[in-house]
Amino acid sequence: MDSLTLAILVAVIVLLLAFSAFFSGTETAYTSASTARLKKMAEDGDKRARRALANMDNFDRLLTTVLVGNNVVNIASSTLTTFVLTEIYDAGTATIISTVLMITVLLLVGEITPKTLAKHHPEKMAMRNAGLMHGIIVALSPLTWIFLKVTNALTAAIGDDGKKQPTMTEAELGVMIDEIQEEGQLEKSESELIKSAMELDDKPVEAICVPRVDITAASVSVNAEVLKNIFVDSGFSRIPVYEGSIDRIVGAVFIKDFFAKYTSGKKFRVTDIIRPVKFVPRDASVAKVMSDLQKAKLNMAVVLDDYGGTVGIVTMEDLLEELVGEIWDENDTVDYPIRQEPDGSYVVDGAANIYDVFEKIGRSFEDSGYDSSTVGGYFGYRLQRIPRVGDSVLFGDVRMTVTATGGRRIKEVRFEIVPPAPELPPGEPEKERRNRGSSSYWRSRSPSSPGWMRPCR
Repeated sequence: MDSLTLAILVAVIVLLLAFSAFFSGTETAYTSASTARLKKMAEDGDKRARRALANMDNFDRLLTTVLVGNNVVNIASSTLTTFVLTEIYDAGTATIISTVLMITVLLLVGEITPKTLAKHHPEKMAMRNAGLMHGIIVALSPLTWIFLKVTNALTAAIGDDGKKQPTMTEAELGVMIDEIQEEGQLEKSESELIKSAMELDDKPVEAICVPRVDITAASVSVNAEVLKNIFVDSGFSRIPVYEGSIDRIVGAVFIKDFFAKYTSGKKFRVTDIIRPVKFVPRDASVAKVMSDLQKAKLNMAVVLDDYGGTVGIVTMEDLLEELVGEIWDENDTVDYPIRQEPDGSYVVDGAANIYDVFEKIGRSFEDSGYDSSTVGGYFGYRLQRIPRVGDSVLFGDVRMTVTATGGRRIKEVRFEIVPPAPELPPGEPEKERRNRGSSSYWRSRSPSSPGWMRPCR
């Protein structure tokens, strides 16, 4: 073999190794690149980003092209290297040297180095290689078409339905937001706002509405003086108006409309200033109700049960508070539904969300049988009766005790972490079992006693 031919073959081998590095780096770049970042750059006018996105539109074709090209150049470079070395050594020695040499070179030059660089800068490399990769996709399209058909047939034979999985689930997005916050790209308030917005579609409006028993409303036949006193005493700017009973709310009266009529000195009826309200089912999501109120240009919605009765009311302010947190104005009384006591226990409002309370105290609440969300409601679910002061229920290592009631409602509940019980000495379990037959045993375990549980009958 003359020197010119040898030089040409060496140059071809180097070129093939360069293509091997190109294909390996391109594969990692496109599999690691953020589609969102590329779309943002494309929207900003970057043509290379648009070309990279176009290549990614048919990812199966792109990946097949890369793999076909990479295998072709690797096999070709190895074959040519073996051919060149057989001119210097015998066939056996040339094969061994070629194998060791090409494994080392291909790993360093054709795999590890380009893939490491691509992993660190995936979008930049994908954009840089986009034009050349598009040309190779077009050139190898007949070959890749055959491989894709065979691949599709094989995947269908093994039962793969071929359905595309979502790029990212809501839970994965939440984890990503936390990671971005830890990297310092998002403030804590910003990440909490984003996650609150994601949760709006999962939370039913019933969970945040003002319950029926707490609604301040007026009859449609109320006189002006009584309605004035309701506005003054309640401090509300909107009062729901009902006809006959609270289950037949017909609209709402705004304070500015009322006092505009009241101060004019002219006689008027409440029906003259009633404004419409939105009616929504109890299972409607917070996001859906917010959207409906925006479209209808209304501020108040009446939440209805399955029979058309009033469950509660919700305002746009209530909905926004689920997104941005509590919004206080000069008429609001600042209260804290979850308050920590000096002894480490927590005192909460009976209407507080039990999931939020458990999260606050560092525990998780999961009871598949309980389909509501309030602390007070959970006592009714567990006790199957109207709770009284002193009643306790235990969930895991959390003991909840009613400390105040009002009428038939729980006003206040104390949450305590119960330390693990000490191990009984030998023989004690048997004694405990014998005592269970006595009436004094069950009297000592009254509903107000710590750890009380209803005996099975």
